[in-house]
Amino acid sequence: MDAGWTDVIKKLFKCKMINKYIYQSSVKNKICDCEDTDYGFCEDEDENIALARTKLLFQHVCDGLTHLIPINNDKQNETDETECEQWPCNNIYTHCDGIWDCPKGEDETGCYSFTTLNCSLNQHLCVLPDTNQFTCIPLEKINDNNIDCLGATDEPTLCQKYDYAYNYRSFLCKNSSSQRCINLAHLCNGKFDCEYGDDEQFCMKSYIHGLSSSYGKVSYSEVEQFFYKELGTKRKSLVKHFSLDGLTELNTDNQTTSIGQSGIIRFPQQYELMMNRKNPCSRGIQLRVWLNEQNNSTTNTCLCPPSYYGDHCQNQNQRVSLTMAFRVMSDSRSTLFTIIISLIDDSEQRIIHSYEQLSYLSVRDCKTKFNVYLVYSNRPKSQTRNYSIHVDIYEKISLNYRASFLYPIEFPFLPVHRLAFIVTIPSSKDFIESCSNSKCIHGKCVMYSNSRDHSTYCQCNAGWSGQYCTIPYNCNCSSDSKCIGLSSHNRSICVCPMNRFGYRCLLTDPICQRNNHSMCLNGGTCIPADEYALPHKKFYCICPIGYIGERCEIAEKKIHILFEKNIIISQVIFIHFLEIIKEMNPKRSTILKTVPIQQDSLTIYWSLPFHLIFIEFKNKNYYLAAIKRTYKQSATYSTTVKSSDHCPNINQLFNKTFVQMHIIRRIKYYHLPCQQHSLNLSCFYDDLYLCFCYNLEKQRLANCFEFNPNMTFDCFGESVCENGGQCFQDSPICPQRSSCICQPCFYGIRCQFSSDKFGFSLDGILGYYIQPNIDVVHQSSMVKISLTLTIVFITIGYINGILSFITFNNKKICEVGCGLYLLTSSITTLLTTTIFGLKFSILLLGQMKIITNRLFLYIQCLSIDFLLRVFLNMDQWLNACIAVERAVVTINAIGFQKKRSKKIAKIVIIILSIFIISTCIYDPFYRRLMDDAIDDDSRIWCITSYSSNLQMFNTFIHAFHFCAPFAINLISTLILILKTSRQQAKTRNKTKYIAIIIEQIQVHKHILIAPFVIVILGIPRLVMGFASKCMNSNNDATLYLIGYFVSFIPPMLTFIIFVMPSKFYKEQLGKVWANIKIKINRNFTSL
Repeated sequence: MDAGWTDVIKKLFKCKMINKYIYQSSVKNKICDCEDTDYGFCEDEDENIALARTKLLFQHVCDGLTHLIPINNDKQNETDETECEQWPCNNIYTHCDGIWDCPKGEDETGCYSFTTLNCSLNQHLCVLPDTNQFTCIPLEKINDNNIDCLGATDEPTLCQKYDYAYNYRSFLCKNSSSQRCINLAHLCNGKFDCEYGDDEQFCMKSYIHGLSSSYGKVSYSEVEQFFYKELGTKRKSLVKHFSLDGLTELNTDNQTTSIGQSGIIRFPQQYELMMNRKNPCSRGIQLRVWLNEQNNSTTNTCLCPPSYYGDHCQNQNQRVSLTMAFRVMSDSRSTLFTIIISLIDDSEQRIIHSYEQLSYLSVRDCKTKFNVYLVYSNRPKSQTRNYSIHVDIYEKISLNYRASFLYPIEFPFLPVHRLAFIVTIPSSKDFIESCSNSKCIHGKCVMYSNSRDHSTYCQCNAGWSGQYCTIPYNCNCSSDSKCIGLSSHNRSICVCPMNRFGYRCLLTDPICQRNNHSMCLNGGTCIPADEYALPHKKFYCICPIGYIGERCEIAEKKIHILFEKNIIISQVIFIHFLEIIKEMNPKRSTILKTVPIQQDSLTIYWSLPFHLIFIEFKNKNYYLAAIKRTYKQSATYSTTVKSSDHCPNINQLFNKTFVQMHIIRRIKYYHLPCQQHSLNLSCFYDDLYLCFCYNLEKQRLANCFEFNPNMTFDCFGESVCENGGQCFQDSPICPQRSSCICQPCFYGIRCQFSSDKFGFSLDGILGYYIQPNIDVVHQSSMVKISLTLTIVFITIGYINGILSFITFNNKKICEVGCGLYLLTSSITTLLTTTIFGLKFSILLLGQMKIITNRLFLYIQCLSIDFLLRVFLNMDQWLNACIAVERAVVTINAIGFQKKRSKKIAKIVIIILSIFIISTCIYDPFYRRLMDDAIDDDSRIWCITSYSSNLQMFNTFIHAFHFCAPFAINLISTLILILKTSRQQAKTRNKTKYIAIIIEQIQVHKHILIAPFVIVILGIPRLVMGFASKCMNSNNDATLYLIGYFVSFIPPMLTFIIFVMPSKFYKEQLGKVWANIKIKINRNFTSL
C-alpha cells in the first residue's frame, strides 16, 4: 500500500462491521454514518457498545449477558456466553452487583453493609414473616420451593423476570389465593396491596412512591433498605471495564433522573443584550478613542484580527494560517527553546513579511499545537514571488543556534493557505551541516535540517540582511540578545535571553530573578511563562528527578524493587505500570530501567498513579511486582519480586492442543491455572491478555486485561540507538524516557558497544561496572580486581621493557635481523605499557566523573585506542618475524647471511609499521564521544560508529592481525622442529623419529620457548574469537575481561621468553650490567 494512502487511513475512522472508512468529524455527530447493524448499535456513535460487541473482553465472559457478536469457530457460532461450564459464576465482576448470577445467589452473600447482622459466606439475609426481624438462612434453603422469608426473597424464581440486560424481582404476597407479585412502588405506600397486608407490616412510615424512590432512601429503616436493595429492576452493565475491586455501586434503574423541560441553554440577560447589538467591527473589537480630554470628544475605531483589515474589519487578508507541533530528542526535553517562525520570499532582499516568536519547553508543551497567522507585507501579495515558511530555533538560555527548517508554500495563487507541520528539533550533539557558498558575504552558509535536496541559506551576521547578507541595517536589539534579521517594517528581529522580553529585549521579567528558590522548591529551575503556553501563569518550574507539582513541591513516589537471589536479572528491564481508571480502559505506561551491575535491586521515581506493576526481563519473561487496589501518594513504596511472582506463558500451563484453540473458547478455562496451582502461581499471559490470580472468598480466580507484549515505539523515527538498536519510549505521547533494545552482539544503554570477537573494548567490558561519584574503595569487586591487575601488568611491563631494551640495544645482538626485531619489540612493549596504563586510568577517572574535560576526552578517544591497537598488532607481527628468522637460520644453517638478514629486518620493520597503521587508520575517523543521559547518571562514552560493511571489514582486520602472526608462529615452530629432526634422523637411522623430535625440542628449547608460549597464550583468544557466544550485556563481562588482559601478556614476557632461556642473551646482558656498574663506580669515586 502506498505510504501516503496509509497516512490518510490513519486519520480516518474504520467501520469494522461494514469495512468502510469515514471522517473523524463524523464520529459522535448523532448521525449513524456507519449504518445501523443487525445487532442494534452504531459503531461511530456507541463507541463503548461497539467495542463490547466486536471485541472479546475478559470482564464480559460468562456474565449472563451476551455482548459479543457470534463468531464462527469450527462451523459453530460461539459468543462470550457459550461453553461456560468451567467459569465460576461468583467472580470479581459478578460479586455484589445486585443480580443473582449463581443459582443460589452465592455471588451476593456478604454484600449487605446496612445491617449489623453479619451472615457467613454460605448464608443469605432474610426477614422473618412473623417478627419482621433479620435472620440468616443457609444456601440449602434457597430455591427449595419452601418460602422462609417475607416477600419470598429466598425463592426469587417465583417473582422474577429477565429481559436481556434487565432483571425484575418483585415482592410475593403470602398466602395469596393467586400468586401475586408486587413491585417496589406498592411497598410502604400506605395501602394494603397484599391480601394480608404483609406489604406494609414492616414499614416504619408510608411513602408516596413506595420504596421505588431513591430520595427517601436515607430515612429507610434497615428492613426497608433490604427490600429496596433486593427487589426492583436491576440492569447488567452493557459495558464493563477492567477492575481490581469489581462494582462498588449498584447499577440499578430504581433511581430517577430529573430532566429539565427545555434543552435550550440560557445566556445571562446582560450577555443577550450585548449579542443583540450589531457589531460594527465584524469579527474585530470596537474601541472608543478619546480625541480631546477637555471636550470629551471621542471616536470609534476597530481593532482587527490578523485575518481581517479595513475600517470595519470587513476585508479578509491574504495570509498563512499555520499550525505547528514540535518534538525533541531525549537530551533536550528540559531545554528551553526560542522559535522564530517567518514568512519570507525569494527576492534578493529576502523580505521577512511577518514573523512570530514563541518559546518551547518539551516537558511543558509537548501536547501543545501552536496556531500562528502570518500575513504578507503588501496587499495584494506579489504573484511573481515564491513564498516559504522559515523556522529558526535557538536555545533560550545560551542563545546557541540549534537548527533551521524551510517549508515552501505551494500554489502561491491561493489567497489563504492552511498549513500544519510537525518539527523535530535535532539533538544538541547533532552536527550542524555547514556548506560552502562564497556568495554569503557577511554571514555563513547553513543547510536546512529538513532539506532533502540539500537546500541552504545564508545566516547573516548582526547588522546584515538579504539573500546573501549584503544589505546593512542598524541592529537596535539589547546588547545581551541576538539580532537575527530585519522585518518588513524595518524593525530588528531579536532573540531575547532568559528573563528579558519585548521587541528589543529591553524589558526585564523579574519573576524568576527575585528568588528562584522561593518560586521553585527542591532545586527546581524557574523560567518565565510564555504567552502561548501559559497565559494565566507567571512562571513555570522545571523540576529535578524526584519532584513534581507546579512548584516542585511534591516528592515523586519512590519505588524500591528488590529481587530474590535466584532470579536472573537482565541489565535492561521493562517496568509496566497500569492505572485503573473508573469507566475507562486501563492506562498503561512503560519505562526501561538499567539494573546496576551486580545489584539485585533498583529504585525508580514515578509521578503517575498506578495500581499494578509488572516487570519484564528479556525474552518476554514477566513478573508481577505489585498490586495496589488503592493508590496513595506516599513518598516511598517497597516491594520484593519473588520467584513465585513469575508469569509463565500459557504454553507452560496447558497442552499444545489447548493453546491452539480459538481464544473465544480458550479464555473460558483461564480460571483453571489459578485454581490448580493455588498460591504457587501469581500470573500468566498469552498473546492477547496478561492475567493475575486473586482470592475471592474461598476461591482463587483469574483477572485478565488486554496486554500487547510487542508494543514498541520508534522514537518518532529519530532513534537514539546505535548499531541498529530498536528505540523504545515510555509513551507514544510526550515521552520522558528512551531506551534501546540491541541487536545480537551489541550492548550498552544505547547499543554503543560491539562484542567484536577480536577487538572488544575495555570501555564496553568494564565501563558500566564503574559507578560515578563513588571513590575507588567503594567500587565493585570487578573494578578493584581490574585495577590490581592493571598495576601488576604495568609494573611487569616496565620492568620487562627496560630490561629487554638494555639487553637488545647491543651492536653484537643487532648484527642479525632477529636482534633488530627484539629491540623494536622492547620499544613497543614500553609504549604499549604506557598507553595501556593511560587507557585504564582515563576510563576509570572519566566514568567516576573526576575527568570531565570534553576536549581532553575527545582527544584520548581518537588516539588511545588507535595507538594501543597499532602497538599490540606490531608486537604480534614482530614475534612472528622472530619466529620466521629463526626458522630460516635453521633451514639455511651455514648459508645464513647476517648482513642480508639485518637489511631485510630494517625493511620489514618499516613495511610492517606502514601496513599496520594503514589497515587501522580508519578507526579514529569513526570515533566520537556519546553522551548517555538516559538514566539518572549521565556518562560520556568513547564509541565507534561503523556501517555494516565497515564493521565486517573491522572484524576481518582484527582477526587477520591476530590469526596471521599466530599461524606464522605455529608454522615456523613446526618447521624448526621438523627440519632439525630430519637432519638428525639421516645420521641416526636406529633411533625412533619421535625420540629424535623430543630430543631436538630439548636441545632447541631456548629457541622454542618464545613461539611456544606465544602460541599457547593465543589459543584462549582464538577460542573466544571463533567459539564463544556474543557479549550481549555487561553481565557477561568476566570472560571478555580475562581475554582483554590476556592480550597484553605476550608484550610483558619479552625478557622472560627470549632472554632468560638464551645463554648468549644472558651473557650480553651481563656485560651490559658490568659496564653499568663500572660507570656507577667511576661516578662515585669522582665525587
